Amino acid sequence: MLTGSILAHEMMHAWLRLKGYRTLTPDIEEGICQVLAHLWIESEIMAGSGSNAASTSSSSSSSTSSKKGGRSQFERKLGDFFKHQIESDTSVAYGDGFRAGNRVVQQYGLKRTLEHIRLTGTLPF
Repeated sequence: MLTGSILAHEMMHAWLRLKGYRTLTPDIEEGICQVLAHLWIESEIMAGSGSNAASTSSSSSSSTSSKKGGRSQFERKLGDFFKHQIESDTSVAYGDGFRAGNRVVQQYGLKRTLEHIRLTGTLPF
């Protein structure tokens, strides 16, 4: 789960470059990348809840998609811990950047937030 969140974060950096986003300040760029990592962890924790996918212990498939329906309590707690680490980071770029980015994504949505960042290089306030 931690590896996946790191990949989500790093892929967001790549996406920003591929989409032509200007050079962003570290708090904006690292913050929005941390928002994506946080969203990825949330999706992994919630994935398949209410799904008919079998749990990992009884699944005949070893695919990742079948695991999503059966997150163990340990995996959910681990995900909550990783989310907490992002939420409580004390650094300016990663911590403050995440909290500011997460606040505006909650208010305006990810798409509108990213459009605003692309146009202005700042978060909407």
